[in-house]
Amino acid sequence: MKAITKVLKRLVRITKIISLINWLQFWKQYDSTSKILLWIPSLSFRYLGTDAFIWDMATISGLLSRSENFCIFFGKGIGKYHDKKIFFSMSSVYNIYKFDDYTSILSHITRQLEFQNNVIFPKSNEARLWENKAYMHHVFNRADVHTPKTKIIHNLNELVDDPFEFPFLIKAEHSCASEGLYKVSDWVDIVALADKPDFKNQNAQIVVQELINMRRDLRVILVDEEIVLHYWRINLEKDWRPTSTSYGSQVDFVSFPDQWTKHILKTFRSLNMTTGAFDIAWENDDLNTVPLYLEVSPFYQPNPNIDVGKQAYAFYKQKFRLFRSWDAKYVAEVFRIKDKQVNAYLDEQLELSKASF
Repeated sequence: MKAITKVLKRLVRITKIISLINWLQFWKQYDSTSKILLWIPSLSFRYLGTDAFIWDMATISGLLSRSENFCIFFGKGIGKYHDKKIFFSMSSVYNIYKFDDYTSILSHITRQLEFQNNVIFPKSNEARLWENKAYMHHVFNRADVHTPKTKIIHNLNELVDDPFEFPFLIKAEHSCASEGLYKVSDWVDIVALADKPDFKNQNAQIVVQELINMRRDLRVILVDEEIVLHYWRINLEKDWRPTSTSYGSQVDFVSFPDQWTKHILKTFRSLNMTTGAFDIAWENDDLNTVPLYLEVSPFYQPNPNIDVGKQAYAFYKQKFRLFRSWDAKYVAEVFRIKDKQVNAYLDEQLELSKASF
């Protein structure tokens, strides 16, 4: 049943994508000699309907709306290109050698492309932040971003000499959506985690962070210093747990702490990013305290604003619906945000070109 639901949900996504792209305009603007290139490294049946597929198709839509000529390159031989403007979507598909650090390959590829005088969207400094929590905190430290007390270690034994106050969080170096997140309450929990072979093998660095007393956090998605989407994820339980919607959190798309808008925008500017999604919390959920920036990511899955009634947002999200479909709304939201991204990246390059003359 789950497999059938998955297929149906993907069909809804594909159908919505087809309806959102101006295909006549596509054939008019497609130009195999264009300086603007969309890179799709792997084209397969599995790719259809995935997040990468949706963002790639949204890139096409964004280029069409700007009346920009473009071409598409399929395959892994992207290194042959010079002097191009290259769009791509972040995905583990680039990790063709299956390293534990699946983000390092993408970081290497983007830097090499920039060395060859290509302009990359997202930029290499943004790509390096993707699901790379240890590096992210180094960036936070350099930019003086206000975060919970955090330490980067290489071995859990280091906690013996520099202990955190229990309970605290341990985060895997490369993870997303609350995966690789562990709340440890005592040394028994730490020993059990240290004994997991996968954890030891996959984490050259480990993020250790104080546990904030919070029952909600704020997801803020920004493009070019504009807040394009925000929502609270609210844990309705008495005890702490991750606020990801997969844990049953309630989602509030309406309220926003306006008094912190300038602070959020200033913090985003300090990271030299064109687009990113912040996860922000407040100690004791007290909005009168300074916001704590938990994470930022250049690639994100925006939850669309949809009325789920009395159901848990995650339950609504997981189900197949032909009408009032979460997947159709999600595709439309990605297209809306990607349109802003395409404009922001290309406008930035246009300004840089003017400044060089």
